[in-house]
Amino acid sequence: MNPAALSAGMRAPSRCLLVVDEDDLLRWSLREKFRAAGWDVVDASAGFAALEAAEGRHVDLALVAVTLPDLDGAALGSKLAATHPRGRVVLMSSAEPPEALPSSLEGPPVIEKPFDLDAMVAWASRDIAETG
Repeated sequence: MNPAALSAGMRAPSRCLLVVDEDDLLRWSLREKFRAAGWDVVDASAGFAALEAAEGRHVDLALVAVTLPDLDGAALGSKLAATHPRGRVVLMSSAEPPEALPSSLEGPPVIEKPFDLDAMVAWASRDIAETG
């Protein structure tokens, strides 16, 4: 069979985003923007629910709030990094000033909320495409 014909009918594997934040509107907004860009998106409002949602999936990128009702965002990020070593974890914080962030936040990058959703999708799509 012609390899071109095979690949023509096959869809490129989509990337998977995990969004973890208590803010329903932020989760919905990120879900809609990333899905429109071709990503599979799962979301959760708390840490343990996020671990359950990520189970059995290949998570390419996890956007995790620093403050969650049941787990510290950095601790969740560490757990996700251990179970999804090829994925990226980015913490989201609305702490102002940045010095207000917990000193335990070493490792994953931290972005300040609010952020430009389109710029986030563009960055993530480029970054994941480059790092595979």
